[in-house]
Amino acid sequence: MFYKHFKYIFLSMLALFWGGCENSDDSVATYGCNSYKCYNSTAVTPSGKTFDIIECENRYKYLRHPKLYYDDPEVRDMIDKDLFFREDTPYPDERCEATNCQFVGPEICYDVNYTDSAGTIHSYNNCVATVDCPKKK
Repeated sequence: MFYKHFKYIFLSMLALFWGGCENSDDSVATYGCNSYKCYNSTAVTPSGKTFDIIECENRYKYLRHPKLYYDDPEVRDMIDKDLFFREDTPYPDERCEATNCQFVGPEICYDVNYTDSAGTIHSYNNCVATVDCPKKK
């Protein structure tokens, strides 16, 4: 009885591991790692103000300078309406996530204020890495 099921379990596990391997040099096993490339770009607010962003192949967009999100209400409003905009920055890594980006310079730190459901105002300091990606060709 066990032998009958063992064959299918073995074949399923073999297919799982075989599917994670590729022959190309820049490939990464697909389980547990979301590899994508990001590029420096610009975005424009409805009033015509331009600001720098990082646009990734996974459709996410990040602010190159996240402090803008908290300093400029127009930018914050535009980002809050866009489902794929993120306030943080992508994580540069050679094998996973933003594979073609790199950390540069110091972290950008800024104060974040928010109001909870009870109406209490909270404040904390947030630091985000400065990331640089190539321009899209």
